[in-house]
Amino acid sequence: MRMPFTTEQLDLLYKNLEDPVYFMKQTGNTFGYLYVNPICKAIFKKELIGTNLDDSMPPELSKEIKKQYLIALKVGVRHTYRDYNLFSDLDVAMETELTPIVFEGEAFVLAVTKNVADQKKIEEDYLFYESLVQNSVDPMIMISAEYMIIDLNTAYEKAFGVKKQDWVSLFYEDIPDKQKELFRAGKNLLKQFSSTSESTSVIMKRKKQNGIEAKFSVSYSPVNENGIIRAFHVVFRELTSELLLKNELQKTENILESYKDALNYAALVAIWDVSGTIEFVNDNFNELTGYKSEELIGLTISKIGNTEISAEQYGEIRNVIRKGQIWRGQIKSMKKNGDFFWVDCTIIPLMNVDGKTYQVLSILFDVTDRKQLEEQLHFMAYHDSLTSLPNRRYMVQQFERITKQADQKKEHVAWLYVDGDDFKLINDQFGHDVGDEFIYHFGQAIQNSVRKNDLVARIGGDEFLVALLRRCSRRKPAAYRKSY
Repeated sequence: MRMPFTTEQLDLLYKNLEDPVYFMKQTGNTFGYLYVNPICKAIFKKELIGTNLDDSMPPELSKEIKKQYLIALKVGVRHTYRDYNLFSDLDVAMETELTPIVFEGEAFVLAVTKNVADQKKIEEDYLFYESLVQNSVDPMIMISAEYMIIDLNTAYEKAFGVKKQDWVSLFYEDIPDKQKELFRAGKNLLKQFSSTSESTSVIMKRKKQNGIEAKFSVSYSPVNENGIIRAFHVVFRELTSELLLKNELQKTENILESYKDALNYAALVAIWDVSGTIEFVNDNFNELTGYKSEELIGLTISKIGNTEISAEQYGEIRNVIRKGQIWRGQIKSMKKNGDFFWVDCTIIPLMNVDGKTYQVLSILFDVTDRKQLEEQLHFMAYHDSLTSLPNRRYMVQQFERITKQADQKKEHVAWLYVDGDDFKLINDQFGHDVGDEFIYHFGQAIQNSVRKNDLVARIGGDEFLVALLRRCSRRKPAAYRKSY
Protein backbone atom coordinates (compact mmCIF):
# COMPACT_ATOMS: atom_id res chain seq x y z
CA MET A 1 0.00 0.00 0.00
CA ARG A 2 1.36 3.42 -0.97
CA MET A 3 1.23 6.26 1.57
CA PRO A 4 1.80 10.03 1.29
CA PHE A 5 4.77 9.70 3.68
CA THR A 6 7.22 6.94 4.50
CA THR A 7 7.74 5.69 8.04
CA GLU A 8 11.30 7.05 7.87
CA GLN A 9 10.03 10.55 7.03
CA LEU A 10 7.52 10.49 9.89
CA ASP A 11 10.16 9.15 12.30
CA LEU A 12 12.55 11.94 11.30
CA LEU A 13 9.97 14.54 12.33
CA TYR A 14 8.07 12.94 15.19
CA LYS A 15 10.05 10.08 16.76
CA ASN A 16 11.49 12.20 19.58
CA LEU A 17 8.45 14.45 20.00
CA GLU A 18 6.92 14.37 23.48
CA ASP A 19 3.44 14.86 22.01
CA PRO A 20 1.58 11.79 20.66
CA VAL A 21 1.39 11.59 16.85
CA TYR A 22 -0.88 9.27 14.86
CA PHE A 23 -1.06 8.76 11.08
CA MET A 24 -4.39 7.13 10.23
CA LYS A 25 -6.10 5.78 7.11
CA GLN A 26 -9.88 5.74 6.68
CA THR A 27 -11.05 2.14 6.24
CA GLY A 28 -14.81 1.73 5.99
CA ASN A 29 -16.41 3.37 9.01
CA THR A 30 -13.24 3.52 11.11
CA PHE A 31 -9.60 4.64 10.91
CA GLY A 32 -6.59 2.33 11.06
CA TYR A 33 -3.18 3.13 12.58
CA LEU A 34 -0.39 3.34 9.97
CA TYR A 35 2.15 5.15 12.17
CA VAL A 36 2.45 6.22 15.82
CA ASN A 37 5.47 7.72 17.58
CA PRO A 38 6.98 6.03 20.68
CA ILE A 39 5.16 8.18 23.28
CA CYS A 40 1.86 6.57 22.19
CA LYS A 41 2.94 3.27 23.71
CA ALA A 42 3.24 4.93 27.12
CA ILE A 43 -0.38 6.03 26.77
CA PHE A 44 -1.98 2.89 25.32
CA LYS A 45 0.54 0.31 26.64
CA LYS A 46 0.08 -1.85 23.56
CA GLU A 47 0.99 -2.07 19.87
CA LEU A 48 -1.35 0.05 17.71
CA ILE A 49 -0.01 -0.54 14.18
CA GLY A 50 -2.38 -2.86 12.35
CA THR A 51 -5.32 -2.03 14.63
CA ASN A 52 -7.97 0.69 14.40
CA LEU A 53 -9.73 3.18 16.63
CA ASP A 54 -12.48 0.72 17.54
CA ASP A 55 -9.88 -1.81 18.76
CA SER A 56 -7.90 0.62 20.91
CA MET A 57 -10.41 2.52 23.03
CA PRO A 58 -13.97 2.49 24.46
CA PRO A 59 -16.82 2.76 21.89
CA GLU A 60 -18.02 6.16 23.15
CA LEU A 61 -14.57 7.74 22.82
CA SER A 62 -13.88 6.04 19.47
CA LYS A 63 -17.18 7.40 18.14
CA GLU A 64 -16.29 10.97 19.15
CA ILE A 65 -12.76 10.80 17.65
CA LYS A 66 -14.08 9.39 14.36
CA LYS A 67 -16.58 12.23 14.27
CA GLN A 68 -13.73 14.78 14.56
CA TYR A 69 -11.66 12.98 11.87
CA LEU A 70 -14.61 13.06 9.47
CA ILE A 71 -15.10 16.79 10.12
CA ALA A 72 -11.45 17.41 9.19
CA LEU A 73 -11.78 15.41 5.96
CA LYS A 74 -15.04 17.17 5.07
CA VAL A 75 -13.73 20.73 5.51
CA GLY A 76 -10.38 19.83 3.93
CA VAL A 77 -8.28 22.02 6.23
CA ARG A 78 -6.63 21.66 9.63
CA HIS A 79 -9.16 21.07 12.41
CA THR A 80 -8.50 21.29 16.15
CA TYR A 81 -10.53 19.84 19.01
CA ARG A 82 -10.10 19.23 22.74
CA ASP A 83 -10.68 15.92 24.48
CA TYR A 84 -11.29 15.73 28.22
CA ASN A 85 -12.34 12.05 28.15
CA LEU A 86 -9.21 10.19 29.24
CA PHE A 87 -8.51 6.82 27.66
CA SER A 88 -5.45 6.02 29.80
CA ASP A 89 -4.37 6.34 33.41
CA LEU A 90 -2.48 9.57 32.62
CA ASP A 91 -4.25 12.53 34.23
CA VAL A 92 -4.15 14.95 31.31
CA ALA A 93 -6.39 17.12 29.13
CA MET A 94 -5.56 16.79 25.45
CA GLU A 95 -5.90 18.98 22.34
CA THR A 96 -5.53 17.39 18.91
CA GLU A 97 -4.74 19.09 15.60
CA LEU A 98 -5.90 17.10 12.56
CA THR A 99 -4.43 17.50 9.07
CA PRO A 100 -6.60 15.82 6.38
CA ILE A 101 -4.78 14.28 3.41
CA VAL A 102 -6.28 12.75 0.27
CA PHE A 103 -3.75 10.60 -1.61
CA GLU A 104 -4.49 8.50 -4.70
CA GLY A 105 -8.19 8.52 -3.89
CA GLU A 106 -7.80 7.41 -0.26
CA ALA A 107 -8.33 9.47 2.89
CA PHE A 108 -5.67 9.87 5.60
CA VAL A 109 -5.48 11.96 8.79
CA LEU A 110 -2.32 13.15 10.58
CA ALA A 111 -3.19 13.74 14.25
CA VAL A 112 -0.81 15.60 16.59
CA THR A 113 -1.96 15.67 20.23
CA LYS A 114 -0.62 17.86 23.01
CA ASN A 115 -1.21 18.16 26.73
CA VAL A 116 -3.14 21.38 27.42
CA ALA A 117 -3.80 20.81 31.12
CA ASP A 118 -1.75 23.88 32.12
CA GLN A 119 -3.34 26.11 29.48
CA LYS A 120 -6.82 24.86 30.41
CA LYS A 121 -6.06 25.65 34.05
CA ILE A 122 -5.02 29.23 33.16
CA GLU A 123 -8.19 29.84 31.17
CA GLU A 124 -10.49 28.33 33.80
CA ASP A 125 -8.75 30.03 36.73
CA TYR A 126 -8.93 33.45 35.10
CA LEU A 127 -12.59 33.10 34.11
CA PHE A 128 -13.39 31.82 37.59
CA TYR A 129 -11.55 34.75 39.13
CA GLU A 130 -13.39 37.23 36.90
CA SER A 131 -16.69 35.62 37.84
CA LEU A 132 -15.71 35.70 41.51
CA VAL A 133 -14.99 39.42 41.43
CA GLN A 134 -18.06 40.50 39.47
CA ASN A 135 -20.58 38.22 41.22
CA SER A 136 -19.23 38.32 44.75
CA VAL A 137 -21.50 39.67 47.48
CA ASP A 138 -18.40 41.18 49.10
CA PRO A 139 -17.18 44.63 48.00
CA MET A 140 -13.94 44.29 46.01
CA ILE A 141 -11.60 46.89 44.51
CA MET A 142 -8.37 46.57 42.50
CA ILE A 143 -5.69 49.25 42.92
CA SER A 144 -2.49 49.59 40.87
CA ALA A 145 0.96 49.86 42.43
CA GLU A 146 0.76 53.60 41.61
CA TYR A 147 -2.46 53.83 43.70
CA MET A 148 -4.77 54.13 40.73
CA ILE A 149 -8.19 52.44 40.87
CA ILE A 150 -8.21 49.70 38.22
CA ASP A 151 -11.55 48.03 38.87
CA LEU A 152 -14.32 47.56 41.44
CA ASN A 153 -17.37 45.32 41.52
CA THR A 154 -21.09 45.95 41.86
CA ALA A 155 -21.07 45.05 45.55
CA TYR A 156 -18.55 47.85 46.20
CA GLU A 157 -20.72 50.36 44.36
CA LYS A 158 -23.81 49.38 46.35
CA ALA A 159 -22.04 49.25 49.71
CA PHE A 160 -20.32 52.64 49.53
CA GLY A 161 -22.45 54.62 47.07
CA VAL A 162 -19.88 55.12 44.32
CA LYS A 163 -20.09 54.57 40.55
CA LYS A 164 -17.55 52.47 38.73
CA GLN A 165 -17.42 54.72 35.67
CA ASP A 166 -16.55 57.70 37.90
CA TRP A 167 -13.87 55.94 39.92
CA VAL A 168 -11.92 53.69 37.55
CA SER A 169 -8.65 55.32 36.39
CA LEU A 170 -8.63 57.84 39.28
CA PHE A 171 -5.39 58.12 41.28
CA TYR A 172 -5.48 58.55 45.04
CA GLU A 173 -4.62 62.24 44.73
CA ASP A 174 -7.59 62.78 42.37
CA ILE A 175 -10.40 61.42 44.55
CA PRO A 176 -12.55 63.81 46.64
CA ASP A 177 -11.07 64.86 49.99
CA LYS A 178 -13.90 63.20 51.91
CA GLN A 179 -13.11 59.85 50.29
CA LYS A 180 -9.36 60.44 50.50
CA GLU A 181 -9.63 60.32 54.31
CA LEU A 182 -11.28 56.91 54.09
CA PHE A 183 -8.52 55.62 51.80
CA ARG A 184 -5.61 57.03 53.77
CA ALA A 185 -5.24 54.09 56.21
CA GLY A 186 -5.31 51.62 53.34
CA LYS A 187 -2.80 53.62 51.30
CA ASN A 188 -0.38 53.76 54.26
CA LEU A 189 -0.68 49.98 54.60
CA LEU A 190 0.03 49.45 50.88
CA LYS A 191 3.23 51.49 51.15
CA GLN A 192 4.60 48.89 53.57
CA PHE A 193 4.25 46.01 51.07
CA SER A 194 7.37 44.60 49.40
CA SER A 195 7.79 41.97 46.69
CA THR A 196 8.03 39.28 49.40
CA SER A 197 4.98 40.46 51.38
CA GLU A 198 2.02 38.13 51.75
CA SER A 199 -1.68 38.93 51.95
CA THR A 200 -2.79 40.59 55.16
CA SER A 201 -6.07 41.62 56.79
CA VAL A 202 -7.03 44.55 59.03
CA ILE A 203 -10.22 45.55 60.83
CA MET A 204 -11.64 48.97 59.98
CA LYS A 205 -14.85 50.93 60.25
CA ARG A 206 -16.49 52.33 57.13
CA LYS A 207 -19.79 54.17 56.67
CA LYS A 208 -22.06 52.43 54.16
CA GLN A 209 -24.31 54.08 51.57
CA ASN A 210 -27.29 53.89 53.94
CA GLY A 211 -25.39 56.01 56.49
CA ILE A 212 -24.82 53.14 58.95
CA GLU A 213 -21.25 52.69 60.17
CA ALA A 214 -20.18 49.05 59.94
CA LYS A 215 -17.07 47.12 60.91
CA PHE A 216 -15.24 45.36 58.09
CA SER A 217 -12.37 42.92 57.82
CA VAL A 218 -10.37 44.21 54.86
CA SER A 219 -8.04 41.77 53.06
CA TYR A 220 -5.13 43.27 51.06
CA SER A 221 -3.46 40.92 48.52
CA PRO A 222 -0.52 42.04 46.36
CA VAL A 223 -0.55 40.90 42.72
CA ASN A 224 3.12 40.01 42.26
CA GLU A 225 4.54 39.44 38.77
CA ASN A 226 8.14 38.20 38.58
CA GLY A 227 9.11 39.82 41.87
CA ILE A 228 7.39 43.15 41.16
CA ILE A 229 4.11 44.27 42.74
CA ARG A 230 1.80 45.27 39.89
CA ALA A 231 -1.43 45.83 41.83
CA PHE A 232 -3.38 45.19 45.04
CA HIS A 233 -6.65 43.33 45.37
CA VAL A 234 -8.77 44.55 48.33
CA VAL A 235 -11.77 42.64 49.69
CA PHE A 236 -14.20 44.05 52.30
CA ARG A 237 -16.17 41.67 54.52
CA GLU A 238 -18.69 42.98 56.99
CA LEU A 239 -18.07 41.29 60.34
CA THR A 240 -20.75 38.82 61.43
CA SER A 241 -19.19 35.66 62.84
CA GLU A 242 -15.48 35.62 63.67
CA LEU A 243 -15.02 31.93 62.78
CA LEU A 244 -16.86 32.27 59.47
CA LEU A 245 -14.80 35.35 58.61
CA LYS A 246 -11.53 33.53 59.22
CA ASN A 247 -12.48 30.64 56.95
CA GLU A 248 -13.71 32.93 54.17
CA LEU A 249 -10.52 35.02 54.27
CA GLN A 250 -8.39 31.92 53.87
CA LYS A 251 -10.45 30.70 50.90
CA THR A 252 -10.20 34.06 49.13
CA GLU A 253 -6.43 34.25 49.60
CA ASN A 254 -6.02 30.71 48.21
CA ILE A 255 -8.07 31.57 45.14
CA LEU A 256 -6.05 34.74 44.52
CA GLU A 257 -2.76 32.86 44.82
CA SER A 258 -3.99 30.19 42.41
CA TYR A 259 -5.02 32.85 39.90
CA LYS A 260 -1.67 34.65 40.03
CA ASP A 261 0.32 31.42 39.63
CA ALA A 262 -1.81 30.25 36.73
CA LEU A 263 -1.68 33.57 34.92
CA ASN A 264 2.12 33.70 34.80
CA TYR A 265 3.03 30.04 34.37
CA ALA A 266 4.63 29.21 31.03
CA ALA A 267 2.49 31.67 29.04
CA LEU A 268 2.73 35.04 27.36
CA VAL A 269 -0.01 37.27 28.75
CA ALA A 270 -1.28 40.55 27.32
CA ILE A 271 -4.28 42.74 28.16
CA TRP A 272 -5.66 45.51 25.95
CA ASP A 273 -8.75 47.72 25.98
CA VAL A 274 -11.61 47.62 23.47
CA SER A 275 -9.77 50.02 21.15
CA GLY A 276 -6.80 47.64 20.98
CA THR A 277 -4.45 49.71 23.16
CA ILE A 278 -2.12 47.44 25.17
CA GLU A 279 -2.38 47.94 28.93
CA PHE A 280 -0.29 45.04 30.27
CA VAL A 281 2.20 42.39 29.09
CA ASN A 282 4.14 39.98 31.30
CA ASP A 283 7.89 39.34 31.19
CA ASN A 284 7.49 36.22 29.02
CA PHE A 285 6.65 38.58 26.13
CA ASN A 286 10.13 40.06 26.34
CA GLU A 287 11.77 36.63 26.37
CA LEU A 288 10.05 35.52 23.15
CA THR A 289 9.63 38.71 21.13
CA GLY A 290 12.54 40.85 22.33
CA TYR A 291 10.17 43.74 23.11
CA LYS A 292 10.23 45.16 26.65
CA SER A 293 6.94 45.88 28.39
CA GLU A 294 7.52 49.65 28.26
CA GLU A 295 7.90 49.43 24.47
CA LEU A 296 4.52 47.73 24.09
CA ILE A 297 2.24 49.40 26.65
CA GLY A 298 0.29 52.17 24.93
CA LEU A 299 0.66 50.67 21.43
CA THR A 300 -2.23 49.10 19.56
CA ILE A 301 -2.13 45.30 19.46
CA SER A 302 -1.78 45.26 15.66
CA LYS A 303 1.65 46.95 15.90
CA ILE A 304 3.38 44.10 17.77
CA GLY A 305 5.69 42.88 15.00
CA ASN A 306 4.16 42.25 11.60
CA THR A 307 1.35 39.86 12.41
CA GLU A 308 0.64 37.72 9.35
CA ILE A 309 -3.12 37.38 9.77
CA SER A 310 -5.61 37.46 6.92
CA ALA A 311 -8.50 39.90 6.82
CA GLU A 312 -10.82 36.90 7.02
CA GLN A 313 -9.22 35.56 10.21
CA TYR A 314 -9.07 39.06 11.75
CA GLY A 315 -12.78 39.50 11.06
CA GLU A 316 -13.49 36.11 12.61
CA ILE A 317 -11.60 37.06 15.80
CA ARG A 318 -13.45 40.38 16.10
CA ASN A 319 -16.85 38.74 15.60
CA VAL A 320 -16.14 36.07 18.23
CA ILE A 321 -14.91 38.61 20.80
CA ARG A 322 -17.86 40.94 20.16
CA LYS A 323 -20.19 38.05 21.01
CA GLY A 324 -18.42 37.68 24.35
CA GLN A 325 -16.92 34.32 23.36
CA ILE A 326 -13.37 32.95 23.59
CA TRP A 327 -11.34 32.72 20.35
CA ARG A 328 -8.60 30.14 19.93
CA GLY A 329 -6.20 29.69 17.04
CA GLN A 330 -2.63 30.02 15.81
CA ILE A 331 -1.05 33.29 14.65
CA LYS A 332 2.26 34.01 12.92
CA SER A 333 4.13 37.15 14.01
CA MET A 334 7.60 38.72 13.97
CA LYS A 335 10.13 39.26 16.75
CA LYS A 336 11.96 42.54 17.28
CA ASN A 337 15.02 41.08 15.47
CA GLY A 338 12.95 40.18 12.39
CA ASP A 339 12.61 36.43 13.05
CA PHE A 340 9.16 34.88 12.67
CA PHE A 341 7.43 32.90 15.40
CA TRP A 342 4.12 31.09 15.85
CA VAL A 343 1.86 31.22 18.92
CA ASP A 344 -1.15 29.22 19.98
CA CYS A 345 -3.47 32.01 21.08
CA THR A 346 -6.45 32.12 23.46
CA ILE A 347 -8.27 35.48 23.43
CA ILE A 348 -10.77 36.07 26.24
CA PRO A 349 -13.20 39.04 26.38
CA LEU A 350 -13.57 40.43 29.91
CA MET A 351 -17.12 41.59 30.64
CA ASN A 352 -18.49 44.23 32.97
CA VAL A 353 -21.73 43.86 34.93
CA ASP A 354 -23.69 45.08 31.88
CA GLY A 355 -22.34 42.25 29.75
CA LYS A 356 -20.15 44.55 27.64
CA THR A 357 -16.50 43.86 26.86
CA TYR A 358 -14.20 46.38 28.53
CA GLN A 359 -10.87 44.56 28.19
CA VAL A 360 -9.41 41.67 26.23
CA LEU A 361 -7.02 39.09 27.70
CA SER A 362 -4.74 37.01 25.46
CA ILE A 363 -2.83 33.94 26.61
CA LEU A 364 -0.15 32.80 24.16
CA PHE A 365 2.02 29.68 23.92
CA ASP A 366 5.05 29.44 21.63
CA VAL A 367 4.50 26.66 19.03
CA THR A 368 7.22 27.70 16.58
CA ASP A 369 9.07 24.35 16.74
CA ARG A 370 5.90 22.43 15.90
CA LYS A 371 5.03 24.68 12.95
CA GLN A 372 8.54 24.28 11.55
CA LEU A 373 8.16 20.50 11.74
CA GLU A 374 4.85 20.74 9.88
CA GLU A 375 6.35 22.93 7.16
CA GLN A 376 9.25 20.51 6.78
CA LEU A 377 6.86 17.57 6.45
CA HIS A 378 4.74 19.45 3.88
CA PHE A 379 7.84 20.26 1.82
CA MET A 380 8.99 16.62 1.90
CA ALA A 381 5.55 15.42 0.77
CA TYR A 382 5.32 17.75 -2.24
CA HIS A 383 8.95 18.10 -3.39
CA ASP A 384 11.46 15.79 -4.97
CA SER A 385 14.21 14.85 -2.49
CA LEU A 386 16.99 14.88 -5.13
CA THR A 387 16.32 18.16 -6.97
CA SER A 388 14.12 19.96 -4.36
CA LEU A 389 11.75 20.75 -7.25
CA PRO A 390 8.01 20.14 -6.90
CA ASN A 391 7.05 16.49 -7.50
CA ARG A 392 4.25 14.71 -9.39
CA ARG A 393 1.92 14.91 -6.38
CA TYR A 394 2.35 18.68 -6.25
CA MET A 395 1.62 19.10 -9.97
CA VAL A 396 -1.51 16.94 -9.72
CA GLN A 397 -2.65 19.05 -6.79
CA GLN A 398 -1.94 22.36 -8.59
CA PHE A 399 -3.24 21.40 -12.07
CA GLU A 400 -6.87 22.30 -11.40
CA ARG A 401 -5.92 25.57 -9.65
CA ILE A 402 -3.61 26.66 -12.48
CA THR A 403 -6.09 25.92 -15.27
CA LYS A 404 -8.99 27.52 -13.39
CA GLN A 405 -6.94 30.65 -12.64
CA ALA A 406 -5.79 30.89 -16.25
CA ASP A 407 -9.38 30.66 -17.46
CA GLN A 408 -10.53 33.39 -15.05
CA LYS A 409 -7.70 35.72 -16.09
CA LYS A 410 -7.99 34.89 -19.81
CA GLU A 411 -4.52 33.38 -19.87
CA HIS A 412 -3.19 30.35 -21.72
CA VAL A 413 -1.11 27.64 -20.12
CA ALA A 414 1.53 25.63 -21.99
CA TRP A 415 2.61 22.30 -20.53
CA LEU A 416 6.05 21.07 -21.63
CA TYR A 417 7.10 17.46 -21.10
CA VAL A 418 10.92 17.16 -20.96
CA ASP A 419 12.53 13.71 -21.04
CA GLY A 420 16.26 12.91 -21.03
CA ASP A 421 17.09 10.37 -23.75
CA ASP A 422 19.16 7.30 -22.85
CA PHE A 423 19.59 8.40 -19.27
CA LYS A 424 19.96 4.75 -18.26
CA LEU A 425 23.35 4.67 -19.99
CA ILE A 426 24.71 7.25 -17.52
CA ASN A 427 23.72 5.11 -14.54
CA ASP A 428 25.11 1.97 -16.19
CA GLN A 429 28.47 3.51 -17.19
CA PHE A 430 29.20 5.90 -14.35
CA GLY A 431 27.05 4.70 -11.44
CA HIS A 432 23.98 6.09 -9.68
CA ASP A 433 25.85 8.81 -7.79
CA VAL A 434 26.87 10.42 -11.09
CA GLY A 435 23.34 9.79 -12.39
CA ASP A 436 21.87 11.63 -9.41
CA GLU A 437 24.26 14.53 -9.94
CA PHE A 438 23.22 14.65 -13.61
CA ILE A 439 19.51 14.72 -12.72
CA TYR A 440 20.10 17.51 -10.17
CA HIS A 441 21.93 19.75 -12.71
CA PHE A 442 19.44 18.81 -15.44
CA GLY A 443 16.62 20.08 -13.18
CA GLN A 444 18.54 23.25 -12.34
CA ALA A 445 19.18 23.92 -16.02
CA ILE A 446 15.47 23.68 -16.81
CA GLN A 447 14.61 25.88 -13.80
CA ASN A 448 17.12 28.53 -14.93
CA SER A 449 15.74 28.45 -18.48
CA VAL A 450 12.22 29.56 -17.62
CA ARG A 451 10.76 32.66 -16.03
CA LYS A 452 10.30 33.26 -12.32
CA ASN A 453 6.55 32.56 -12.29
CA ASP A 454 6.75 29.40 -14.43
CA LEU A 455 6.61 26.06 -12.65
CA VAL A 456 9.09 23.19 -13.06
CA ALA A 457 8.54 19.74 -11.50
CA ARG A 458 10.31 16.40 -11.58
CA ILE A 459 7.64 13.75 -12.20
CA GLY A 460 9.81 10.67 -12.79
CA GLY A 461 13.39 9.40 -13.14
CA ASP A 462 14.50 11.73 -15.93
CA GLU A 463 11.06 13.21 -16.66
CA PHE A 464 10.24 16.84 -15.98
CA LEU A 465 7.05 18.86 -16.48
CA VAL A 466 7.04 22.63 -17.07
CA ALA A 467 3.99 24.90 -16.80
CA LEU A 468 4.39 28.10 -18.83
CA LEU A 469 1.91 30.94 -18.28
CA ARG A 470 1.44 34.06 -20.30
CA ARG A 471 -1.35 36.66 -20.38
CA CYS A 472 -2.74 36.66 -23.88
CA SER A 473 -5.94 37.73 -25.64
CA ARG A 474 -7.99 34.71 -26.73
CA ARG A 475 -8.33 36.37 -30.14
CA LYS A 476 -4.59 36.03 -30.91
CA PRO A 477 -3.54 32.45 -30.18
CA ALA A 478 -0.97 32.53 -32.98
CA ALA A 479 1.14 35.13 -31.12
CA TYR A 480 1.12 32.86 -28.12
CA ARG A 481 2.22 29.84 -30.14
CA LYS A 482 5.05 31.83 -31.69
CA SER A 483 6.56 32.64 -28.29
CA TYR A 484 7.14 29.01 -27.54
